[in-house]
Amino acid sequence: MTELALSIGEPFTSPAWESNFVVFAGESGNPIPEQHTKDYLRRCCKYAAHYEAWLVPERFILLGYQCMGLVSPQGKVVGAQRGVFDGPVFHRQAERSTAAEVFPTEHGGVFLCVDTDVYRPEVARIAAGMGAQIIVCSQTIGKDDYASHMVLTGAWNAAQLAGCYVIAVSNQFSCVSAPTQLTQQRDGFLSPPSLKKPMTQRFNVDKLAELRRPKPLSQKFYDLHREELIG
Repeated sequence: MTELALSIGEPFTSPAWESNFVVFAGESGNPIPEQHTKDYLRRCCKYAAHYEAWLVPERFILLGYQCMGLVSPQGKVVGAQRGVFDGPVFHRQAERSTAAEVFPTEHGGVFLCVDTDVYRPEVARIAAGMGAQIIVCSQTIGKDDYASHMVLTGAWNAAQLAGCYVIAVSNQFSCVSAPTQLTQQRDGFLSPPSLKKPMTQRFNVDKLAELRRPKPLSQKFYDLHREELIG
């Protein structure tokens, strides 16, 4: 696999130099309303092609679902992931998904974790079982709801349980988590939580091969949630 050079920044701003993987992190954190989704994704495709980088745009609403998407360096939407579990109150009417998918890239298998799905450990574990090596999570956290433990119970916990890299963005923080053995301070963070933009980081999923794989889910537990999540 080739090295992933990440840049997390405000939508449509220039990414950090030599970045090949960009994640948008808007100030409000809110998903794009459905009536604007088509034009928004068109702009995202032009952006990805211009900078020749993979792009994970902001969340958007499509056909009643809260979604995340992945755009290729050629400017094509290669896939989208619907939210599996209900999101925050302000878009509680959004539908739930019953499917999960991992998208192959030259940097590793990518799973898009929508909003509050990051707090469901079975989502990350099943994604890893399907071949995900990189999880990208985008979420909204209410101004009065944020607490530091949300990082540990969300992105950080997913990285440890699934044994993969987790890129997390929100209106309150962005960070890059990894299994503790792959972080310099053994704290599980390649880039600790911060609002600094652009946030940059480099990593190679080949290092995951050095790890002892996480203990598999029990067959009963796996079957239960696989039916729930994947169908």
